[in-house]
Amino acid sequence: MSTGHGNSENEYPSASEENFRELASDEDVLIICLDLVALYLDLAFDDPASGEVERWTLSCLPATDRGRRLFTLNIGPMEVLHVENPFIEDRDIDVWSVSVYVSRSALESRTGKTFDELTSQFPNLRFHRSQLASAEGDAVVIRINLLDDASNEQFVTLIDDAELVRRLADRLVAKGKGPYGRYHNRWFAQAVLDHLREAWDEVPA
Repeated sequence: MSTGHGNSENEYPSASEENFRELASDEDVLIICLDLVALYLDLAFDDPASGEVERWTLSCLPATDRGRRLFTLNIGPMEVLHVENPFIEDRDIDVWSVSVYVSRSALESRTGKTFDELTSQFPNLRFHRSQLASAEGDAVVIRINLLDDASNEQFVTLIDDAELVRRLADRLVAKGKGPYGRYHNRWFAQAVLDHLREAWDEVPA
């Protein structure tokens, strides 16, 4: 997978088909990205498709952090999910970081632990208080290492309660439409929604 960022003629490359095609050039990476975004949107909304752009936006290979992200998912005015681009440098990869934002109050209720006690229960996850104003103090960033099986397993155990995401999403949607529509990648978003529909179709009636 290369590390370019779209056509110079496109003012917002993260919204371009070219950037999506670049991401999709590595099928394994694409599937991981689709799985993560689809999971978050499924937890956040009853009908993710109806809120595209108005409630959530998705950028592809954004320039954020000097191009070190594969994508950023925003709900309303705030980022809620992003994945590091580990391929931007020629180096061995031992950490592939995913940052997931959840409601702090829902997280503490779900686990029965205070913020400071979470690491002892989930030692392969990293927890950070979010300083983003839109969450009004009720957001925690969970950092996962995709290359660590224990980290993935602990995250799956934790995220089985949709309220962790839904409570934060509801708070952010109430803030109104965010400013990121110009960066929204409709090709990537359509691939996510198609992926989500396929997953729903596989669920027994």
